[in-house]
Amino acid sequence: MQNQNSNKYRAVLNSIFGFAIFFTFSAHSDTPVAGIDPDRITISGVSSGANMANQLHLAFPELFSGVGMVAGVPWGCAEGSLTTAFSRCMAQAGDNLDAQSLLNDLSAAEENGAIGNQALLADDRAWLFHGQLDTVVGQTVMDAAAGLYRELLPPANVNYVTEIEAAHNFPTLSEGSACDATEAPYLGNCNYDTAGQILQFLYPEIEAADHQPVTSPIEVAISGESAGIGNAAWLYIPPGCETPDAQCGLHLVLHGCSQSHAQVGMDFITGSGFLPWAAGNDIVLAFPQAVSSAVNPLACWDWWGYTGEDYLSRDGAQLNFLAQWVRSLAGLTE
Repeated sequence: MQNQNSNKYRAVLNSIFGFAIFFTFSAHSDTPVAGIDPDRITISGVSSGANMANQLHLAFPELFSGVGMVAGVPWGCAEGSLTTAFSRCMAQAGDNLDAQSLLNDLSAAEENGAIGNQALLADDRAWLFHGQLDTVVGQTVMDAAAGLYRELLPPANVNYVTEIEAAHNFPTLSEGSACDATEAPYLGNCNYDTAGQILQFLYPEIEAADHQPVTSPIEVAISGESAGIGNAAWLYIPPGCETPDAQCGLHLVLHGCSQSHAQVGMDFITGSGFLPWAAGNDIVLAFPQAVSSAVNPLACWDWWGYTGEDYLSRDGAQLNFLAQWVRSLAGLTE
């Protein structure tokens, strides 16, 4: 950013957006976190992270049971082109950006084997947010993402929030810059608990967070460099999730552009508000990191094809890596 399932086994350049324990953990590790319930794996993200969360959810419906999108754009919006991403997916939506055309493209991708069986989405949940003051991603763009989910999921399983006066940021109860600002670390002090809203909707059974101090996330090493993903990620493992007989959730959290650890330190990881909710409800949190490069200087997640033409496919570099890492954390095999 710049200024301006129960049977599951569970940007574009300007689309801006304690202690550490170190050990080796590769994307295909056979050393999972103890006690992950494979039916309680979900994902969320902000800005380019929201786009990637949407892509992951639709590509791997057998793995994820719910998604949260904050200030994102719908699946396939960029059509593999940076030019199209700018003209169609930002402040103003271009032609043909509607739920039905997106659904047609999604069906074609499923038929080609690029994404998973969309029938597996039938009991999933989707929470979406667009701030009233967001001038980076237009509401009509986000409307298309919500419309797509309303075509794929039961109406009661889709919640679309549009009434908060927030800019292009991740709204929090008290952390970050002014709610109407789009500036580092891209957290908005909006007196609004986005993280809590996401987790409560995706996990309806959880209890309110007490917002007491929690232990720090741990840094882990992963082998994501070839996919444009940092070789360091962060995990938060609640004490209740440290035994094999636990039945904990797992929530993958994806930062936005210019919001990675290399760019804002721990601000997004600790300030977004996910930790207190996870601590009180036995939800493991995973924070992978996109990295800056010549083709991706702002460390955005790939939603327009900088990692290759198959970026929307289950075989795409980032989608495949992140799905395999989640499977490794949960001790799952394909």
